[in-house]
Amino acid sequence: MKRLVAARRLRRLQLATGASAVAVLIGMATPVFAQATSSTPVGTPTQATDAAAQSATVSPSGDQGVADQQAGSGVPDDDIVVTGVRASLQSAQNIKRNADQIVDSIVAEDIGKLPDRNVAEALQRVTGVQIQRSYGEGSSVAIRGLSQVRIEINGRDIFTASGGRSLSLEDVPSELLAGVDVYKNPSAELIEGGIGGLINLRTRKPFDFDGFKLSASGGVNYYDLYGVSKPQANLLVSDRWNTGIGEIGVLVDVAFQQTAFRQDQISSQPFYLLNEARNADGTFVNPVDAATAAGLGRTGKPTYLSHGVGIGEYLGDRRRLGVDVALQWKPTDTLQFTGEYIRSDYNFRYADYSYFAYTGDNPITPDFTKPFTYDEDGNFRSGTFVNVPTNANTSLETRHSVTSDYSLNAKWTPSDRLTINGDFQYIRGTTDGQRSIVILGSTAESLFLATGDGVPTMLISPDTNAANGNGLTTDPANYASGAGYLDHIEHSVGTEYAGRLDAKYTFDGFLKSISAGLRYTDRSAVTDSSTYAYYGLTRPLASSLYELRPFRGEVYRGYQGVPDGAIFFDRNIVLDYDATRAALAPYVDPSQTQALLNGVGYQPSDRNTQSEKTYTAYGVARFGTSDFAVPFDGNIGLRVVKTKVGTSGFESRSPQVQTGVDATTGQPIFGNGPVSFVPISVNSDYTKFLPSVNLTFHLTDKLQLRLAGSKALTRPDFTQLNPNVSINEFVATGGQRVATSGNANLKPLTATQFDASLEYYFSRTGSLYAAGFYKKVDGFIANITGPESYSFGNNTYTYQVTRPVNGDNGKIKGFEIGANSFFDFLPGWLSGFGTQANFTFVDSKAPSPGATDTSGNRLLVPLEQLSKYSYNLIGFYDRGPLSARAAYNWRSKYVVTTAGNGSGNLPIFNAARGQLDASVTYTVAPHFALTVDGTNLTNTTNRTYYGIASRPQSYVLNDRRISVIARLTY
Repeated sequence: MKRLVAARRLRRLQLATGASAVAVLIGMATPVFAQATSSTPVGTPTQATDAAAQSATVSPSGDQGVADQQAGSGVPDDDIVVTGVRASLQSAQNIKRNADQIVDSIVAEDIGKLPDRNVAEALQRVTGVQIQRSYGEGSSVAIRGLSQVRIEINGRDIFTASGGRSLSLEDVPSELLAGVDVYKNPSAELIEGGIGGLINLRTRKPFDFDGFKLSASGGVNYYDLYGVSKPQANLLVSDRWNTGIGEIGVLVDVAFQQTAFRQDQISSQPFYLLNEARNADGTFVNPVDAATAAGLGRTGKPTYLSHGVGIGEYLGDRRRLGVDVALQWKPTDTLQFTGEYIRSDYNFRYADYSYFAYTGDNPITPDFTKPFTYDEDGNFRSGTFVNVPTNANTSLETRHSVTSDYSLNAKWTPSDRLTINGDFQYIRGTTDGQRSIVILGSTAESLFLATGDGVPTMLISPDTNAANGNGLTTDPANYASGAGYLDHIEHSVGTEYAGRLDAKYTFDGFLKSISAGLRYTDRSAVTDSSTYAYYGLTRPLASSLYELRPFRGEVYRGYQGVPDGAIFFDRNIVLDYDATRAALAPYVDPSQTQALLNGVGYQPSDRNTQSEKTYTAYGVARFGTSDFAVPFDGNIGLRVVKTKVGTSGFESRSPQVQTGVDATTGQPIFGNGPVSFVPISVNSDYTKFLPSVNLTFHLTDKLQLRLAGSKALTRPDFTQLNPNVSINEFVATGGQRVATSGNANLKPLTATQFDASLEYYFSRTGSLYAAGFYKKVDGFIANITGPESYSFGNNTYTYQVTRPVNGDNGKIKGFEIGANSFFDFLPGWLSGFGTQANFTFVDSKAPSPGATDTSGNRLLVPLEQLSKYSYNLIGFYDRGPLSARAAYNWRSKYVVTTAGNGSGNLPIFNAARGQLDASVTYTVAPHFALTVDGTNLTNTTNRTYYGIASRPQSYVLNDRRISVIARLTY
């Protein structure tokens, strides 16, 4: 039996297509992580090192089985095959010890079994990784403080068609994946593109299995805030055969997920300082603010008033359909072909109820007869305001993204020293998006607002003047004016052809191997994004189009400090884009009726067209010796990449024309004339040299020191390169000539980065590590406003144009510490317990020219999306048929944006937050298991604030999700 196990292990290793130990070792279930930096200890197996080095050269294969997961550890295993969480932890530790680059990996115990079934949420367990959530679900990641992260699949490019460059992690069903690798300081053979790091998503191949393999799972997910359940399912079938033309394998993997979400939000509007400054002649700069301060009894005291409050209730759903079809053919022992088709089909939709009482930048009027309270710094805490405009909005937002990835790889090993790989890929992605908002206007006659001590309070009541009506928020008669409709659509198409050729030759002696390769890509991205078309509603709607939405006792898990409810346009109609426009058509001006029925369209200046070609060459030398006083090994390499960028768009121009005559003064009235579109075309190119080095010093059999350095780049997003600009000659009296555009001449960000890691391994599943890192980033992109000249006929004007530019440099530094172990020293069933813990500190100094207070004073803030502190605490149990895990993730406060939309240009911070997730799996029979898992078990409130914690912005609650999944595997 032992020989059979060993023979099977050897056979799998021989058949894997350029698979790394990272690739060979990983399936997806209860994740544990491996942080690795450079090279294999001298004299130990090199499968992990050699294969990890090729992860960007060929499709890395995952899930080689439990026995293979132990390969490359350098520790005799006596053919003992471990399973479950323990196998995952052991595999992760082997990767950490042996990988060629600095790489963290998520390792799992079974096919399609990942408690963090969202990819981003799985990544948050990795040391140094922080995630952003969108409507309760992980959506994007940052590595060591930088969100400029490259995402690839099987070592190749992948993207969601949009104005960006990367794949949205929301799009991919995690059940398709065999593993996820996070490269923090990549070596020269890995594809450039992420100064933060590189995330490689790996799928399975038929040669990963001995023969026939079947895995099927089905489950249901319950979302407690929304009160609905949604299904999910996954089916994998794989087999391989010996034929007259060689060995052939076929794998088909299909994953389907439906999810739902509800997000409740109560927000206060920005805090504005009452301006009591005086002009030189003694008059007030802002008489209204001065009068407000006097009425409040706050003359001469700093006073910050919130300009309103709002409620948001977002109800939506997601649908993911993923398909992976792989074909492998090995005609001889030295030649192997792998073809693969991967398709991701993602649908996102929500329709919300948003109710706001606010004045925007305009002053808000206090009721001076009612009491007001403030904190010691003059920040508003509670009070009553009068005649505050309200909006009751029902909106729809959708996104449908489809990405198809076709690839073909050939691997030839003409000798035991030479390996040649050829790889071709074609990607096509499309995205269609839509956003529409139906607005109903009213007035809050008397608004009581309390903020700063927990969830904001928003109470609306009628005033004492009966002529103003009953003042009820639930009466449709109070929504007779100020209504309108906003309409916006988007469409993106992206394609790419990519080809590469790589070769590796191995040696005996100090020089272990030399690798070299060439790569070419041809990518295009076309995005159409319409303006927001506005249609005013000229009369009240029919009663059948209204909907009463209750708030008090219903929103925010039964919160009482809100109005009884409000009147909205019927959400059931809003869910149908065409039906919404048809229902509103009778209520707009007749001149707009047909345009509304047709829907908003695209102008030439709505299109952003980008083309990009890259030409790349690299070389890597690997070396090592045990003859030195301290044995060491490593690699040194250089990657050279030339990028050619072609950008095209339009300058939209409207001359000033006379539109009429003032009936009173007889003076001409001017406005904008017909629009013309002038083509813009910009070509640019740049060449970058990206060196890298990795060293490992083996201080003892259990203790090793790793050092690494490299240079990386991130190219600008296509949205930032967009050259389109709109210039109008006519400007209303007192107005400014302003415009906004992209910058086709942007250069990439580059980072010089260094890492050091000390690692101690005290058992098969026990280790301690501490790592430090430093990054110097050049050319941060920031939006800057500056003067530009444009001419109409003989008249030349100066416009203040806001564009992204390469600006100042920044520095990011920090450290990571972590440990993991099973408690094998405990007796009996207690030995099934184990734990993982890690902590990350990241400090940044980077430019943020857009961050200002409400008076326009520049603020110094950290990098967006960066928490200075974060940690993970994970406890698990694995013994016999029972496997369980509880994982708590925490991160400190961070900047959401330096200038938030609707925030009065204030930076918005997210307060510290922590969340507990857990799962339990019971193996009922050898081929059948049941899993119950839950996310957000702590019912965590997500809180944001304007600059300082005493000026709250929003309190947000999301669903707790409970899932039950049955899994069958043969």
